[in-house]
Amino acid sequence: MENIQKIETITPYEAGQKLHMNAETVRAGLRQGKFPFGTAMQGKTGRWTYLIIKNKFLDYIGERR
Repeated sequence: MENIQKIETITPYEAGQKLHMNAETVRAGLRQGKFPFGTAMQGKTGRWTYLIIKNKFLDYIGERR
């Protein structure tokens, strides 16, 4: 398992800054499955967790390194 690389992520706030929208709009889009760069998961307590994969996000906005 020594070849496992850390996947870089960004927050809904950081994504919102690049997309010119607020973080809650990004969160709502992730909850509804509207964005191809991440996902939202709801835990047993009802709290949402958001995962935005940086490379997928950069591809989406056309800024891949």
